[in-house]
This record gives sequence, C-alpha cells and structure tokens, in this order.
Amino acid sequence: MCVRFGSLLNRFDIFNSIRQADIRTYEGSAISKEKGLEQLASINRHSRVFYGYNSIWQILVRLPLLWVFVPVFYILKVSRFGHWAYKELAIKRQIIPLHCKEEDCRPN
Repeated sequence: MCVRFGSLLNRFDIFNSIRQADIRTYEGSAISKEKGLEQLASINRHSRVFYGYNSIWQILVRLPLLWVFVPVFYILKVSRFGHWAYKELAIKRQIIPLHCKEEDCRPN
C-alpha cells in the first residue's frame, strides 16, 4: 500500500477496522503477490480478496468518516469509470523501492 495513502487511512480509521500490511513481506496465500504488487489488495473478514478499485471501495465503506463520499464512489463503481481511473493512476504512479538494497535496485 502506498505510504501516503496508508497514513491517510489511519487518520480516518476511528474504529481501527483496517489492518495494513506490506505485500512484499506478506506470507499468506490468499493474495496473489504479483497482482498485489500492481494493484491495491484487501481481504475482508470472510477471506474474500479484492483488488484495485474494488479494494478502495471495501476500505471506504469501513470508514464512517468518509461515508459522505459513498454515493460518488458508488456511481464510479457502477459506471466502471472508477476502475478505469484507478488503472490509469496505478500505471502512472511512481514506485519508490524502499524494500531493497542500493545494488539490488539499479535499473538494468
């Protein structure tokens, strides 16, 4: 999860209903590591896995302070525009390699 997005979630998570983990150090088998590196991934309490915009939707409905945005995000979800916008932003995001040593992160 993006560090900035994660810290924003912590501010709005008044009931501590969201747990965050780094996909690079994730040891479970529920989330596809390949897909999790490309898109935001989440698991609900029933062990159902969500990726991308669906994951953002699942997070949003668990944060009461953000429920005012639910109608807008629902329209984006139903129209599939939210999925498209998420993919566009995910493709253009800058990944800062905090998990590797300097010699491991040099471009080839």
